Amino acid sequence: MYAHIKLTREDKVVNVAVVIAGILAFLATFYPLYYLLIYSLNDPIDSASGQLYLLPRQFTLANYSVIFADSQLLSSFLVTVARTLLGTLTGVLFTAIGAYALSKDRLLFRKVYSLIGLVTMYVSGGLIPTYLLLQKLHLLNTFWVYIIPSLFNIFNALLFMAFFRQMPDELEESAKVDGAGDFYILMRIILPLSKPVLATVSLFVAVNHWNDWFSSAYFVSNQKLWTLPTIIVRMLSDTAIIDNMQSLPPNMRLNPLSTLLAIKYATLIVTVLPITLVYPFIQKYFVQGMMVGAIKA
Repeated sequence: MYAHIKLTREDKVVNVAVVIAGILAFLATFYPLYYLLIYSLNDPIDSASGQLYLLPRQFTLANYSVIFADSQLLSSFLVTVARTLLGTLTGVLFTAIGAYALSKDRLLFRKVYSLIGLVTMYVSGGLIPTYLLLQKLHLLNTFWVYIIPSLFNIFNALLFMAFFRQMPDELEESAKVDGAGDFYILMRIILPLSKPVLATVSLFVAVNHWNDWFSSAYFVSNQKLWTLPTIIVRMLSDTAIIDNMQSLPPNMRLNPLSTLLAIKYATLIVTVLPITLVYPFIQKYFVQGMMVGAIKA
């Protein structure tokens, strides 16, 4: 039997206020994205008349057909998916291994390594030194320029370290009594118990790989290796779309400005939607993982 808590008048007022505030916050964040969606699914000429609020008046996929007509879009999408999957797997694993070592007091020069890592959170090497370093490592204009430089992230390592320190030492001690080594303990005992922080860091790393256009634009000249965000930035250029206006259907050429806006909105939906769909599946773990740093640094 569960005891029912009797709410006072003040409690009910606060609950109502919280619900109203939550609904308003949801609408303020969700509706702009929803507006992009219905605008991109509506005929551009009809959209120019305005008063488009809830549903498309003249449904069409013409805006999306213009996007996917670009020959580079499919290849860039595959490159981005490959980069995100491989980069997330290697980045999370490499960071977890480094963070596990840094979380142990018995590691020699642990404080020095941690200090060096913390400095990188506030001071970067700069674009030119980074470019020269990648050039010396023969990473420029290769797929690995997306993967290797992002293998370790100190902020994600701090999340891992905070989570690992909360685990009882008896887990490792009992495993070592049975002859297990540090790597075995990490892979078979620690990481399987670290789903919240793994989901949190995985989301951070995946979003960074999916949205990053900087690396592709500055470190890769081979267009076959360009990622989707780089292609999207190019397609969002007014000049690039106007140059392709001749290939558009006749009805879409009547109002170039409206067509331009509709194609931009469709492009943004294509970019945002895939990574957004991942979040609901790991939301439970994400919230738990983010609470780690708030409980224990």
